[in-house]
Amino acid sequence: MDFFLRCNSLKCRSQLKERAVVTTCSHIFCLKCADALSRSRPIPGERLCPACQTLLINPDDAVATVLNPTEDYKTSVLSGLDPNTIMECAGRALLFWTYQTTQEMCGLVTRHGAS
Repeated sequence: MDFFLRCNSLKCRSQLKERAVVTTCSHIFCLKCADALSRSRPIPGERLCPACQTLLINPDDAVATVLNPTEDYKTSVLSGLDPNTIMECAGRALLFWTYQTTQEMCGLVTRHGAS
């Protein structure tokens, strides 16, 4: 069974295939729903995560990403970084996937009832 990321907007939940926006609070959105990041500004220049309302202060707190990167991108993206930084990035990416799969499994149980 393949696992596909889904937009974390409860009104959308579309399967994400090519591009998405990820946040440092471990949420992911389709590009259409990610527009809510720029519309959710209580104070000029501030953004809120549409899923958890976390304040996203820094520019890198929400970034667009390619979900199916090219081989050249995969070859170069971490090149030049020290092994500790590479492992830290990989660990955070794995935690993101773990969080997303856990949320999806909990949602399936909630929607279909416990078996």
